[in-house]
Amino acid sequence: MVHIACFKGGIDFFTAWHKQCGIIIDERALLDKLSLLVDELERRKVLLKQADCPNIDTYNRKIGAQLPRMIFACDEVAEVLDKTGLDKQSKELITRIEGKLSTIARQGRAFGIHLILATQRLDANIICGQVKNNIDFRVCGRADNVLSQIILDSADAADKIPKDAQGRFLTNDGTVFQAFWFDEHKAFDGGRYVDVQHVSIVP
Repeated sequence: MVHIACFKGGIDFFTAWHKQCGIIIDERALLDKLSLLVDELERRKVLLKQADCPNIDTYNRKIGAQLPRMIFACDEVAEVLDKTGLDKQSKELITRIEGKLSTIARQGRAFGIHLILATQRLDANIICGQVKNNIDFRVCGRADNVLSQIILDSADAADKIPKDAQGRFLTNDGTVFQAFWFDEHKAFDGGRYVDVQHVSIVP
């Protein structure tokens, strides 16, 4: 189950994404969806405790049930969480969204509820520490020292990714990789997955 927040009306996502995923395009709908995910997290917490299981994988093996993993992705999260210039009511809404994200970031992995947060230009004040510190896998593209430090807690992206490298990324464990170009018109045929290239690791 994949839910994607995109505050450009979802226009960046090909038709197949809209058919297969839940596309969220406004803050109120986003808060409602995150609230449901937190409710599901609490439900799974009870199930795993009753079954004496530390995580979703153990639970699925032991019980024979298949609790599905759930993914919430946000395209351009800085646009969602930036409170600059907002009125009081809007700021309160964003604060509630931030709180739900913090809960999922802190507790979600064990229960199979995962976050993918993406932004083109991250500001140190946009994503709160409770969210950032609980995202254990981070990826950075071309960046200067400051941006690399915010994302990876190091300036490595500025040093290891050439300025002219397109689709080159660095993970927080030091792995440099080359992403593929994803042509949605070729990869999907009437909503059916066809073929894509593979990611390559750069030595």
